[in-house]
Amino acid sequence: MVMASYEHLFNKLEDQFLLTKEQMAPIIKGFISEYQSGLKTPSTGIASMIPSYVTSLPTGNETGTFLSLDLGGTNLRVNAVQLLGDGQVNMVENKRLATVELKSGSGDAFFDWIADTIQELITVKAPHLFKPEQVNGQETLSLGVCWSFPIDQTTLDRGTVLRMGKGFTMPNVQGRDLSDMFHEAFKRKNLNVRVGALLNDTVGTLVAHAYSNPRSRIGFIYATGCNAAYPEKVSNIGKWDETQRSRFNPNDEMLINTEIDIFGDDTYLPRTKYDHQLDKNHSQPDFQPWEKMMSGAYLGELTRLVAMDFIQQGALFDGVVPAGWDTPWSFQTAMMSSIERDNTASRDESVKILESVYSFATRPSKDDIQAITRICRIVATRGAIMVAVAIASMIEKQKLHIVDSNEIVIGMNGSTYEYYPYMDVRVKKALRTWFGSEVSDRILLEIARDGGSIGGALIAMLAAAE
Repeated sequence: MVMASYEHLFNKLEDQFLLTKEQMAPIIKGFISEYQSGLKTPSTGIASMIPSYVTSLPTGNETGTFLSLDLGGTNLRVNAVQLLGDGQVNMVENKRLATVELKSGSGDAFFDWIADTIQELITVKAPHLFKPEQVNGQETLSLGVCWSFPIDQTTLDRGTVLRMGKGFTMPNVQGRDLSDMFHEAFKRKNLNVRVGALLNDTVGTLVAHAYSNPRSRIGFIYATGCNAAYPEKVSNIGKWDETQRSRFNPNDEMLINTEIDIFGDDTYLPRTKYDHQLDKNHSQPDFQPWEKMMSGAYLGELTRLVAMDFIQQGALFDGVVPAGWDTPWSFQTAMMSSIERDNTASRDESVKILESVYSFATRPSKDDIQAITRICRIVATRGAIMVAVAIASMIEKQKLHIVDSNEIVIGMNGSTYEYYPYMDVRVKKALRTWFGSEVSDRILLEIARDGGSIGGALIAMLAAAE
């Protein structure tokens, strides 16, 4: 196969995927419209623009030791976080596996297990980070909880547990206040700890990064899924009634969990036939259309669908579909990453990656590898553009590009952003396409880590300071 013979196919693909400034405009406008709508719509069921009740960001000068807890689908991570000032921290973690027995046992047993994990951290693993009166229980320790499950949050430190999922089937937990269940367990274990804050991991990412760079105004997670947080004026939270808003100064800013992953529809998203094909065959069609165009969960499948089209037109693998290539989700985003990273002259590493999953009639040629690499690059670059339009919409919502000439700091977290080759460069290029160099040169995309741990401790600290 001579790649030049099929250049028209690549040109057509680039026309669909590599969006111009003019094509970015309706997406950014659509996102801003969804922010406005979400701020007015009550946060019930599947909701966006969820208030966090966090009304301040750290300065970087805070000190003291606080606890954080991060519970995902499998692991419990409890951290002692010592804030040293000047954006510096010491941290010790106690990590445990949530077993099937714990997930399906009684709620009391589960929260007792968490309390035991915290007690071990304080008294055995990290007593050197605490004051003696905190270790012996004379002084209350504040805990920030990153709870990766739905809750109906009513204040910074209170919220009702909704259906958990991820294999958690504990009876008598759903419908109860999360903080109450923690405090009952702490009392049973004679542990002087109080829940100071409940938080979302994206809000935690923004707060954690603001400790190291107080100019941070957006927290963005780009991994298997996507989400983002930014500060919004309380007066703009139209979903609240006057009683709720009166608890805050109207000019206060509150961090908002956008749940941006559920944004998008065909009125402004330029979805291709490949996007529609992926969506149609997904277990949740018509849900999260924007995320399906760009997140780590979907880039590999989009690449597989594009490549299948190329194979059927004779532009790849001599027109012969490799055994297994027609299996949905068989081409992983991690494979794309490895293929794009393969700089060997022979491209043998890329061949090995493909042959580890698929059976070929004849060994893929160098032209084949160049073609599949180019497809990966085009699909991943659109992913970067979709990240950039989301960031641009939050910059414009806050008017950060026009209020002053300071740096605009974005805390970026997530495996797809951090580890996919050239992703940071591509996001930055797309931002330059939209804003021009004068504004885009002020936008700093900085790696932000430990949202659930450092962010949780910081939010607990901010709550204790109020």
